[in-house]
Amino acid sequence: MRPWPFLVALLVSTPSLAFKRESFKTCDQSGFCRRGRGLSARAHAAGESWQSPYYIDPSSILRDPTDAFFTAIVKSTIYPDIKFSLEVRAHQDGVIRVRMDEVARLRRHYDEAASWALVRDPPLSKSNRVRWLVGKDETRTRYGSPGAMFEVVVQYNPLKVTFYKNGEKQVVLNGRGLLHMEHFRTKQDTQPPQIEGAEDEQVPFHVNNAAWFEGDQQDAWWDETWLSWTDAKPKGKLPALRVSHRELISSIAQALSLFHSTSPSLITPMSMVSLNMPQACPSLPPLVPTATYSDPYRLYNSDVFEYLSDSPVALYGSVPLMHAHSKKGTVAVFNVIGSDTWIDVGKKNDGTETHWISESGILDVFILPGPDPASVFSQYADLTGTPMLPPLYSLAYHQCRWNYVSSDDVRSVQKRFDEEDIPVDVFWLDIEYAEGHKYFMWDEKTFPDPVEMIADVEATERKMVVIVDPHLKRESSYPAYQLASDLGVLVKPKSGEGEYEGWCWPGSSSWIDFFNPESWDLWVKLFKTKSIDGSWVWTQSSENVAIWNDMNEPSVFNGPEISMPRDNIHYGGWEHRDVHNINGMLFANQTYNALYHRSDPPKRPFVLTRAYYAGTQRFAAIWTGDNLGTWEHMAVGVKMVLSNAVGGMGFAGSDVGGFFGNPDPEMLVRWYGVGVFSPFFRAHAHIDTKRREPYLLDEPYKGMIKDMLRLRYAMLPIWYTAFKESSLTGIPILRPQYVMFPEDEQGFGIDDQFYLGSSGLLCKPVTTQGEMSTSVYISDAQVYYDYFSYIAYRPSTSETTGRTVTVPAALHEIPLLIRGGSILPTRERPRRSSPLMKHDPFTLRVALDVDGSAKGELYLDDGEGFGYQQGELVWRAFQASTTHTDGKKKKREIVIRSNDLAAATPDMTPSYAPTNTFARAVEEADVRVERVVVVGVDARPASVSVMLEGEGGGRALEWTYEAGDGNRAGVVVVKDPAVGITKDWAVVIGF
Repeated sequence: MRPWPFLVALLVSTPSLAFKRESFKTCDQSGFCRRGRGLSARAHAAGESWQSPYYIDPSSILRDPTDAFFTAIVKSTIYPDIKFSLEVRAHQDGVIRVRMDEVARLRRHYDEAASWALVRDPPLSKSNRVRWLVGKDETRTRYGSPGAMFEVVVQYNPLKVTFYKNGEKQVVLNGRGLLHMEHFRTKQDTQPPQIEGAEDEQVPFHVNNAAWFEGDQQDAWWDETWLSWTDAKPKGKLPALRVSHRELISSIAQALSLFHSTSPSLITPMSMVSLNMPQACPSLPPLVPTATYSDPYRLYNSDVFEYLSDSPVALYGSVPLMHAHSKKGTVAVFNVIGSDTWIDVGKKNDGTETHWISESGILDVFILPGPDPASVFSQYADLTGTPMLPPLYSLAYHQCRWNYVSSDDVRSVQKRFDEEDIPVDVFWLDIEYAEGHKYFMWDEKTFPDPVEMIADVEATERKMVVIVDPHLKRESSYPAYQLASDLGVLVKPKSGEGEYEGWCWPGSSSWIDFFNPESWDLWVKLFKTKSIDGSWVWTQSSENVAIWNDMNEPSVFNGPEISMPRDNIHYGGWEHRDVHNINGMLFANQTYNALYHRSDPPKRPFVLTRAYYAGTQRFAAIWTGDNLGTWEHMAVGVKMVLSNAVGGMGFAGSDVGGFFGNPDPEMLVRWYGVGVFSPFFRAHAHIDTKRREPYLLDEPYKGMIKDMLRLRYAMLPIWYTAFKESSLTGIPILRPQYVMFPEDEQGFGIDDQFYLGSSGLLCKPVTTQGEMSTSVYISDAQVYYDYFSYIAYRPSTSETTGRTVTVPAALHEIPLLIRGGSILPTRERPRRSSPLMKHDPFTLRVALDVDGSAKGELYLDDGEGFGYQQGELVWRAFQASTTHTDGKKKKREIVIRSNDLAAATPDMTPSYAPTNTFARAVEEADVRVERVVVVGVDARPASVSVMLEGEGGGRALEWTYEAGDGNRAGVVVVKDPAVGITKDWAVVIGF
């Protein structure tokens, strides 16, 4: 498979602390990764003679009466006394789940990752098409529909699971025989037999029957030292066995082959593979000698100082999901694992192989069958949840730096934005607001009036975001720490007693263990703005303050790999190594929960998190971390946002301007061009950088950025509609070329341009210095129009494949095209903030396709509450069509209609009524369409009129026409049709 070069990045520190590779392990420095790669090397050396030792005992197979799943016992030829349970399930949407765990074990493997990632236990298939057929050498099932027939074959000896689509191999688990679930064992069980008095006698030679598979060395089985840290690998006492609690070993390696997708030892014959990880990598590393990187990709949430723009080094978030795609279809594999994981990726002629090496956990793999990108996104969303529908203000512009130094500083920044008439919705406060970095506690010297400061910001319909990190200063006078300590909900050291103490921004710190349910109510209580029982709550806040969760990998300055020791103990006795990649998600999830319960009725929370895992999209936005102010980081940020979008984390963006450094005006303008078309749009900067708020720039740069910001605000209806669609279907907000055109192989590797939702907008931000034009790839034989100039990029009659067009890209320009066939709703009146636009009229841009048709949508609700879940919304569908009225193609008309989409799709909006409270409020405020711009009109109209629902005849409208030339399309502008946005109507352009 040809790798799809989408990968990403994230981080924290000072500009003097450049990336230090020596602060993070390589695979060679990680015992379980060494063992996994050693296993792969032995298999490669053995060639065709290599065979996995794992096999199914056919006599153990039990088939469920519903035929939805079967179970079996898996054994190993090298450890005949060790058994594993295997369960293979078929789910309602065609997803296959393969789950394997040790039975009769010394202790339990971590098996709770799915309980945090999944929204529910996936329902089993009820289709009578799914029927597991048990044979002599394999068990199989076949299901699907014509054009998308799926088949799963589970081979007994050696154990192998193969997924087919339409008779073609798509995914193979354990295809290379690299599956190895290291069972728990004691140190004494692995020693050669000792014979009393045998010092002077010959002792029978001890043969290690597992050496051919596991190697002949106990490599980092019992403890592991790296730099100054020793991981003692405690796994709990087993007194009945008389074994030290330090003498247990277990890890898991899996081989996935993708002939379409990937997972543990996975092979796939697809044209492209996308690994959804936070690394900043422009390509996937192959396992072959031409490898770009010597190390595998790594999933291990990490705080990396000044990360590189091209590296497989682990960063802040981990989503163990892999997509594979070819023009024949799409599949994906979701490997539900929460521990440190290394992934080797290799190219084969018939597909892609991946080798997943994880430190702990069970085998729990979902095969997502597709058959196309939209289906895979839907299947993943059914498992882990669709993205939240965020508050509307969070889609607007955010202004941040480390740090606005006082309440007067915040007021001054807001004043300057207003004086320059530059829109902004949110002001952010980093860690310096907090006295001694004790979050919730304002520094009274610099922020003496926080409640009044917040009120001043909110008076202009803006919001504040305040940072709350997970480390709590170990100080008895600090309420957040003392309450957590008294409740006993702090993470424990390896002894399992007391409180773990590490070092972070406040100095000596402890961390709340959010795996402990008793911590959840405490966290909710802390965010309340009024105390009910007299206990401490955050009274110096407001119900509108949003929260930024940073440093939640977790970052520990004096810990191994700048994180928490792996042998720390969490709720339930689990070690930190078991839950590391999940840990940060729970912090953000519980912050969301706290904000949800802060007011009655609840308001939609906004939470930004640095660390994340599968399922985080239900609660939080993410960003690409502490990037550098360089052209390379600007470019890779686009790829990172797209990669995270494919991995379900669509609400993402990069720090505009770069967190580190001082970008020159050209770079800063270009970075705003990137930010305007990022789902999360925030400017942020390090404490040592120069101030670079937009109003500080000289002209013409200040005017350029102001125009870009106004463009973002004008397009907020488009963005909000795209977020709504994503919240229902799981499809990304920003869509790579292959998602839009899954059969166009030329577009598979494109990762520097994208479509905005279903709007038809195609954007290619400029991320190269000195550019005056750029090339945009177009897959389909459709006309595209420049959004600003209406220059038409028409296909030639001979074009049957994609084409590249050159688009102007001077510094003040953002290369932005409208696909023919699109209708775009915008609000063009400049405002200070997005809430002030709620009653503004709409402009509709109708971009006719080659057949004279177009369509689009507009979704509205109050933008802040949950009334939309009860049908409090407006959702309109717009259609344009060209028809010939005389049957001879001499007379024709273009009709643009507005219809109630919510009423037409009751399955999407079951509680909707056209006369709902929100819709009535919009109607009473006289929110209307004030302008219709029709692009692609090739002749001057004879008349333009409007027909309203329930009215006969039509009303003539005022309009203008500007004829096209050789490049620019003809445009009709209909002035103020005065039609309500909630009403059914039709604008008729006659010729």
